[in-house]
Amino acid sequence: MIQEQRAKVLSALEPRVRPEVFRAWCRDLDFIEVEENVVHVPAPNAFYRDWLERDLRRPLEEAFLAAFGRVPELVFRIREEAVDEPDPPDVPAPAPPPARPAEPLKSELALNPSFTFETFVAGPTNRLAHAAAVAVSEAPGRDHNPLFIHGGVGLGKTHLLQAVCRATLARNPFARILYLSCEHFVNDYITSMQKKHFESFRARYRGSDLLVIDDVHFLAGKPGSEEEFFHTFNALHGTQRQIVLSSDSPPRDIRTLSERLVSRFLSGCVARVDAPTFEMRVAILRRKAEMRSLDLPADVAAFVASRVQTNIRELDGAVNRLAFYRSLAGRPLDLALAQEALHDLASSPAPAQLRPAQVVEAVARYYGKKPQELQSRGWNKSISRARQVAMFLCKRHTSLSFAELGKTFDRDHSTVLYAVRHIEELARRDSSLKADVETLSRQLGV
Repeated sequence: MIQEQRAKVLSALEPRVRPEVFRAWCRDLDFIEVEENVVHVPAPNAFYRDWLERDLRRPLEEAFLAAFGRVPELVFRIREEAVDEPDPPDVPAPAPPPARPAEPLKSELALNPSFTFETFVAGPTNRLAHAAAVAVSEAPGRDHNPLFIHGGVGLGKTHLLQAVCRATLARNPFARILYLSCEHFVNDYITSMQKKHFESFRARYRGSDLLVIDDVHFLAGKPGSEEEFFHTFNALHGTQRQIVLSSDSPPRDIRTLSERLVSRFLSGCVARVDAPTFEMRVAILRRKAEMRSLDLPADVAAFVASRVQTNIRELDGAVNRLAFYRSLAGRPLDLALAQEALHDLASSPAPAQLRPAQVVEAVARYYGKKPQELQSRGWNKSISRARQVAMFLCKRHTSLSFAELGKTFDRDHSTVLYAVRHIEELARRDSSLKADVETLSRQLGV
C-alpha cells in the first residue's frame, strides 16, 4: 500500500484508540494489499500479532471504512523476515479499549422504558419472533442475521425491537446501537446528499454494532435510499454485525422493493407476529395493569379481552381508561365500572377473523360460480374477475400474506399481488365494481 494510503488509514485510526496505545502500538503499522480487498498487517512477533487480532481488528475495520468506504479482509501475520522473537515492547500491553458509546442520530427514537423482554407476553402468535429476538440480543451477528419481524399494526413489533436494544445494552453498555424508523433513515440520507456529508453518514451507519430499523417497507419506491441501505446492509452483514428490521408485510410482499434487498432480507430469520389469542390478551391486560398498580379482577380482564381482539395498543388504552375511571369514581374496579368506562367497546365488539374459504364461498355465490372454479387453474373472463375480487377481499379482510393466499388460489404470490392492485385501481374508476366490493364486504360482516 502506498504511503499516502497508509497515512490515510492511520489518520482515521488515531481517534479510535487511546493516545498512548496509538503511539506505542499503531503508528508503525504497515499494510500490504496482496489482492483485491485483502490486506495483510505484518507484526514483529506472535505476541504483537495476537494483540492486533484481538483488540485492534474492529478499530482498523472502522478506519478503512472511514478512509476508503470499504472494509477489506484483514489478515494479521508475523513478518517473514522475523527470525528471532523480539521482546515485547517496553510499553505494557494495553487493556482492550472499550468501544465508544453510540453517538445517537438526531432522528434516533427514544426507547420506551416498558418495552423489555420481561414485559413482553409471548404466546402461539408471536413465539418465533420473541425467541429470535432474545437469541439476537444474546449472540448478535450469528444465527439470525438479519432478523426480519413482520405483522399488522399494534401487535408488538416495536416492543421486540426496543427489547433487543435494551438487552444488548445490558450486556454491553458501550455497544454502538442505532435504533430509528426507516423514514428517519431516508431523511438522514437526503440531508447527507444536500449537504454532501456522505462520508459521515456512511461512517455513522456502517460503524454501528447493532442497526435496528422500524417500518423498513418505507424504503420501497425510493431507489436512492434503497441503494444506500443495500450497501450499508452489506457492510454490516459482511462483518457479522447485527441487523434487525420490522415491516407490516413479509419481504416478498413489500411493493416495488428491489429483488436484491428482498433476497437479503430473506437470508436471515423472518418471523411473523399475529393478533394475540384470548388467553394472551388476558395475560397482556394483567401485565399492563400490574405495571400501573391497578387491581384487575378476572371478570374485568375477560370482558376487555373479549372486546379488544386485534390490537395490543388498544388493550393498553383500555387499561389506561380503566385506571382513570377508577380514580374518578373513587371506588374499586369491578365489572360494572369497566362496562361503564368501556361502553363503546361493549357496544361494538370486534369482528372475528374471516377465513379465506368464507370469502371464496361468498364471492362465488354472488357471481353465480362454484367455489372450486375460483380456486382452479382454469381461466375465462367472468371467472377471472370473480377470482380477482376474491383475492382482493381475502387480502383486505384476512391476515394472510400474498404467498399464503397464492396457495389458497393455486397461484404464485405475484399473481395475487397483481389481482389485489388491479381490483384496487379498477374500483376507483368503475362504480359498478366498487358497489360489488362494498356489497360483498357487508355480506361478509366486515
